[in-house]
Amino acid sequence: MMSANPGKYLSNNLGQSFLASPFQAPLNAWALVPVFAIVAVSVGFGAGLFQFGWLDSPITPVLPILLFVFPSLLEEAFFRGVLIPRNILASGHVKAAWSVAISTLVFVVWHPFNALAFNPTAISLFLNPWFLVIVGAMGITCGYAYVLSRSIWVPVIIHWATVTVWVLFLGGRNLVLEL
Repeated sequence: MMSANPGKYLSNNLGQSFLASPFQAPLNAWALVPVFAIVAVSVGFGAGLFQFGWLDSPITPVLPILLFVFPSLLEEAFFRGVLIPRNILASGHVKAAWSVAISTLVFVVWHPFNALAFNPTAISLFLNPWFLVIVGAMGITCGYAYVLSRSIWVPVIIHWATVTVWVLFLGGRNLVLEL
């Protein structure tokens, strides 16, 4: 789905998606968010991945900004903005669904790879099948939101809100605090 000219593809795809306002996104681009939230909360609490509690750290006030850049912006730029063609719906719903599925699969596989290759302290979490179910649900939600909105900001906001709530209020793991 990438053109022969990667620079042109990135400009037309990712570049244009940065210019599309999330406030102009159709309402149905956000439709899977409540479903994702129910899945994430059910699986997270059921598997013991979530625990209520406020993160008490000197860097807590700046964490939302850090979490906006990584993982939210950088991961969404690649997994949605690069891997899913911005105008995929013009090719039909089946191709759009396949693009979201492939993007989600790569997103899910990225987490164990990241832990095994770069972040051994994350191995137990990033290889946990229940965590990967939540990651998969997020990938589908963000992919769907990107396809319908054609704005990278919609999946970035979804990803950022999820990770921020998880880290600040639900006992989520934060790489910044482990450095």
